[in-house]
Amino acid sequence: MITTSKINGIKEKIQKAINAILPSKEVDLDEVKDGVWKELSRIYYKYEDESQKQAFREIMREIGEKLSEGKWSTIYHKLYQKERGASD
Repeated sequence: MITTSKINGIKEKIQKAINAILPSKEVDLDEVKDGVWKELSRIYYKYEDESQKQAFREIMREIGEKLSEGKWSTIYHKLYQKERGASD
């Protein structure tokens, strides 16, 4: 016969295994933001000439304007199109 304490022990072991396999739901937003800044920095500094850097700055300004207007869907749509290889 299985006792309640044995069942609880098995449940505890299963929960520990699940926690070890699945990522934590808690996300450190500052850590994620730091990663985004690093990625943006990598993109910006990969460009060698001023015209490429200017294009980057203009795109960042366009994104900022769209966000200020609450038009995230416009940005998302353009990113999605570019990812799929579609032209403007």
